[in-house]
Amino acid sequence: MEGDACGDAGVCGGWGCCQEAEADKATGDVMTVILIPLLFLTLAGCGWLGTRLVTLRRQLVELRRAFDTLVEKAPVGVVQTNAAGVNVFSNAAWSEISGLSVEETAADWTSIIHPDDRERVLALWEKAVRDQEPYLNELRLVRHDGGERSILASVHPLLDTRGRAGGFIGMVLDVTDLRDVHREVQRREALLQDFIDHSSAAIYLKDTEGRYLLVNKRHAELWPKMREFRPGTTPYDWFPEDIARSFAKTDRRVWETGKTLTFEERVPIGDEARTLLSVKFPLRDDEGKVFAIGGISTDISELDEARRQLSDREQLLRNLIDLQEKERQLICHEFHDGLIQYVVGASMLLERIRDDAGVPEPLVATLDNVISCLTKGLEDARRVIRGIRPASLDDLGLQAAIDDLAGELEQDGVAVEVTIEGGLDRIDEELHTTIYRVIQELLNNATQHSGSPRVTLQVAVGSSDVELIVQDFGCGFDPTQPTEGFGLTGIRERVQLAGGHYDLQSSPGEGTKASIRLPLSTEATDGVLSTATR
Repeated sequence: MEGDACGDAGVCGGWGCCQEAEADKATGDVMTVILIPLLFLTLAGCGWLGTRLVTLRRQLVELRRAFDTLVEKAPVGVVQTNAAGVNVFSNAAWSEISGLSVEETAADWTSIIHPDDRERVLALWEKAVRDQEPYLNELRLVRHDGGERSILASVHPLLDTRGRAGGFIGMVLDVTDLRDVHREVQRREALLQDFIDHSSAAIYLKDTEGRYLLVNKRHAELWPKMREFRPGTTPYDWFPEDIARSFAKTDRRVWETGKTLTFEERVPIGDEARTLLSVKFPLRDDEGKVFAIGGISTDISELDEARRQLSDREQLLRNLIDLQEKERQLICHEFHDGLIQYVVGASMLLERIRDDAGVPEPLVATLDNVISCLTKGLEDARRVIRGIRPASLDDLGLQAAIDDLAGELEQDGVAVEVTIEGGLDRIDEELHTTIYRVIQELLNNATQHSGSPRVTLQVAVGSSDVELIVQDFGCGFDPTQPTEGFGLTGIRERVQLAGGHYDLQSSPGEGTKASIRLPLSTEATDGVLSTATR
């Protein structure tokens, strides 16, 4: 039985041997189950790693190609050195900037450093190499062709996995044009500053918050306290509150309107109040937005005083003219109501005596001569009175006085064409005398000096002013040359006092045209605008 259970005992060595065989078989089966999948996994992993390696190698090649393209096509110079700082690579942009080939750069690139910069540059570069730290510097290069370039060099160490520098890579930017522009800007800023500092006016800039950005030298001269000027301060830091408030008010008007405005400002300078003429204007950016306000203030105290004196003198002249007209009016009334009435009465008495039948014939002839002389004297007296102050101007108005002037000229053989547009009754009565005197003088000049047989007079009353045009067709003259007499001067003065505009056009042989424009208001302006053209 035992031999059947174990098999041939002589062959298998007994029951123990059979048991070991079965164990080996089981182990082999397990190993097969484990190793075969591992083998497949290993083969699959090797395949994946191989594929990944090929992919990484291709990406590395592409990155290298991209890097090479970037280095060669970049508008900046690229250089690479070893750990000792010796150049091992440079791109075409560096050669274009420096004028050195790759070999020349490797041999001695420091030879083209500007002499004034060499010591500083080498010291910084040697320190960067020694300490293995980044290097940033601006320097000048003098190329072998004599050209000078300004460059900005930025160099960084190439660190390995242990943090040690195996070399350096750097970028070089040509900033010559930028530096030229910067120097030009500085030159112009210095020129502008020099200009504004030598200006006789105070010049200043303020930002949107009313803070000073700059003031010029004249500004500090006017207000010595501002010699300690600091940007960012406001007028409240330098002036009394009421003055600073007035400055802020005018600044605000410029901000709100966005326009250049002119102001007269009374401000304390030293121990006295001075008058400044201030022109304030907005400064705009590229988008048209106001970002600051500029101001130019000129001390016009002397001019202001002269203007007040001129105004006082004009008022005095105006009073003298008014007084003169009143005196003329009084004289004319005295002549008209006194002397002329006596002459008229005497003429009537003599006519009555002459008409008496008992008067001898010789006496009648004498009386006729006397009456004729009185009549001529009466006509001359009336003509003088009209010249001094026409009664028609006071009694009948401006229209009648103009008609009388035209009638007198026509009696002297001069054709006068009068055109009146608009109602003369709209003109202030205080302006009647000025208009009459201007027309009278212009008509007298036209008849006495031009030799013209015809004169035109146009009077046009508008909504706010009246225009007078007197034109003759006589010999004319050169208005740029001085003339004798006070006719034109008197016209200018009267027009000036009335706040009007005077224009005279004339040339030899082509007659004369005078145009006067007077405001309907009797208030005078600061002066007359007068032009004379040929």
